[in-house]
Amino acid sequence: MNDPVLFYGASAALSCVLLLGALEKVKDMAAFSAAVLAYGILPSGVSGAFARVYVLAEIAAGVLLLMPGWQAAGAALALGVLAVATAGVVYNLARGHRDIDCGCGGPASPAAGATRTGLSWWLVLRNGALALWTLPALSVFAGQARALQWADAAAVFGLTTTAVALYFTANHLLASHLKLRNL
Repeated sequence: MNDPVLFYGASAALSCVLLLGALEKVKDMAAFSAAVLAYGILPSGVSGAFARVYVLAEIAAGVLLLMPGWQAAGAALALGVLAVATAGVVYNLARGHRDIDCGCGGPASPAAGATRTGLSWWLVLRNGALALWTLPALSVFAGQARALQWADAAAVFGLTTTAVALYFTANHLLASHLKLRNL
């Protein structure tokens, strides 16, 4: 039996992460465009446009995850956004390029006080964990076996806030790891 609390909680948590990440990027699009360019995958003439489209895709995925009946489309788009970001990180790690700003925003970004950010396999692991959050919405069993009850709202809220808090805790640990690595 598929529990709608897990379905809605995972969708809301992933939406929060995507929308907050997009907000961080929008606050300093120039820095995000520079981070995209630093990955060395796209030509300089394309990286700025790619950065804007990427942020729009993040926003669209976050919004769709909150719309009943559209969660599967939002989850698929979120999975695509995560796949693109993770592919860029893996590509640069394979080339030995670790001293690139990931462009993620948040506590690991230079704007948040990090002395120097970089890429690591921990970012890949983090993105893999986020990709797992798409599974309830992508599942063919996403149709609920039971309707949401009024008391389920507290459980959805609790699951969402706990998952988002764990995500940001992991990001702070990652930022601390990156700072210690650079000492």
